[in-house]
Amino acid sequence: MKLTPVARRATMITIGALTLSLAVTGCSRGDATGGDATGGDDTMQFFLNMGSDTPDYVAFSEIVDEFEAETGYKIQVTAEASTFENNMKVRLAADNVPDLFSTHGWSLLRYSEFLEPLDDQAWSEDVNPALDSAMRDDEGEIYAFPGETNVAGILYNGDVLESIGVDPASLTTWDAFNSAAEKVVATGTPAIFAAGKDQGPIGHVADHLAVDLYDDDQKQETIDGTFVAEPMSEMLTVVQEWTDKGYFNKDYSSASQDDMARALADGTTAFEFQGTALLTQALAYNPDANVGFLPLPSATGGENYLVGGEGNNSFGVSKTSAHKEEAKEFLAFLAEPDNAAKLAEAAGSAPGLIGVDVDFGVLAPSYEKYVTSGTTPIAPYFDRVYLPNGAWDTLVAVTDSIVTSQSSVEAATAQMARQYDTLYGQQ
Repeated sequence: MKLTPVARRATMITIGALTLSLAVTGCSRGDATGGDATGGDDTMQFFLNMGSDTPDYVAFSEIVDEFEAETGYKIQVTAEASTFENNMKVRLAADNVPDLFSTHGWSLLRYSEFLEPLDDQAWSEDVNPALDSAMRDDEGEIYAFPGETNVAGILYNGDVLESIGVDPASLTTWDAFNSAAEKVVATGTPAIFAAGKDQGPIGHVADHLAVDLYDDDQKQETIDGTFVAEPMSEMLTVVQEWTDKGYFNKDYSSASQDDMARALADGTTAFEFQGTALLTQALAYNPDANVGFLPLPSATGGENYLVGGEGNNSFGVSKTSAHKEEAKEFLAFLAEPDNAAKLAEAAGSAPGLIGVDVDFGVLAPSYEKYVTSGTTPIAPYFDRVYLPNGAWDTLVAVTDSIVTSQSSVEAATAQMARQYDTLYGQQ
């Protein structure tokens, strides 16, 4: 499936148009791959890309219970995290598509051919315009309900930074970031915590850096079928330098994303590269954790930026579902202001719909400064817009190979180029 012009927009976006309120503030489980996706005559099957121990899942479970109580419908939820994508591929290949499923950033580019168009739904008019480039096709059609507008950047523990005399707001350049990282490492604490055990987290480091290192012409070349190697090599070189300096946690290969949340919660790291949902998970472990997020410094002379777009909490309806109308009713229920706010708050993200009041709690200062003010550009995820479908796995693999010293920058860049050519040719 080719990238549409809308999905290819290279311009950065802001979320300043959102109306936000900043203050402190039983699903059943099923087998992941087996069984009839329609769930029988009276049950909707929902395949959910979410860990069952996350704040998102708690909030989502409450909403599902309320919906079932009000309507009499039944929803069988299967929640997975690390194996979701692989099992979703199995379901799609077997034509065993769940009635509802998480689109986790890929409703347009990966899943739209399997999804029911939803532009006729009342809530579609209220979708945050910041999501248009990622979620709407050339005709303005949307294929998933956005439970959040994902925001990602540099996550930090303020107590760790305070202990070395660094104000988070001062980290506006990579030189300042590296200087702070050196001071953290000197105390025996890893400066950057990443999870090599789970598929994905190290890819966010690569994704977030690459979107700045590629200029507009290079991005267009990459979209049009020519892999531009130099910026990819620059990104991997940065990762190599951070590895050589000992910035990453020593247990990288065995660490999970849950360990990332705990490290932020416990103050056993200073920085992580991830979406703000991870901060919410950290606060679930330690409500008193002094955490926040920062924009990424630009290495190319541009504005400092965040990364964002369609979040994990986005959900589509299978176009082959026997329960389309009931599933659409559920999405409409999610769009009700209280439920939409609950989803965004649990994810620690901006809402997916405008006019929704969200309580960000401890994260309010970061959101007020960088998001709701509308002053910080938000770049799209590099792989979702500029690389062919399927390249994310390779981006993760080549970056991981640098952190684990299994490959050189030159070899990893060449591997990325080969896989790019293969995947682009399959579109």
